[in-house]
Amino acid sequence: MMGDYSIMDWVTFGGILTTIASLVGIAIKLARDNSGLKAEMKALSKEREMEHDSLSKEHDGLSKEHDVLSKEHASIKKDTEYISDEMKYEKMARENLYKNSTRAKEILETMDLMKEVVLQNSRLTEEVTRLKVENQELSKPKQNNELDKVLRILGRIEGQLASLEGYRSTEEVQVVLKRVESELLELSN
Repeated sequence: MMGDYSIMDWVTFGGILTTIASLVGIAIKLARDNSGLKAEMKALSKEREMEHDSLSKEHDGLSKEHDVLSKEHASIKKDTEYISDEMKYEKMARENLYKNSTRAKEILETMDLMKEVVLQNSRLTEEVTRLKVENQELSKPKQNNELDKVLRILGRIEGQLASLEGYRSTEEVQVVLKRVESELLELSN
């Protein structure tokens, strides 16, 4: 016995002090853990916000590409209507040629070839549009090499289509069409 207190009282008092010290230590540790978790939550929130901004920008880019493709689609539709009207006019002109020209057969063959060129041009323009849509779908970062390849081929095809506008002779048109066909086959591989 020490003073007015027994050993048991001192042990109990020591246990209480130990418990209080343990609780204070646990409270301090919890406060540190909470501040660490808050910092981590802020970092995650900031990362989520950056991802959201990135996705928003990508969505805006895709929307713009969609608008461009819609305009091209409208242009193709207008061109197709023009081609249809030209074919009707060609049919009437053909009937007149049968009646009026001794060179009708040669002119008709040339017109048939031009019709094939126009139809091929229409098909190739549709193919270019389809490939641009595929390009939009493939515009993910890991597919940049394929995207570059598609863009180069589309550029060459558009150039070759433009050369058909200045149509010169049957052989030249056939050469250009074969070149376009081989580039499309290369693209499909």
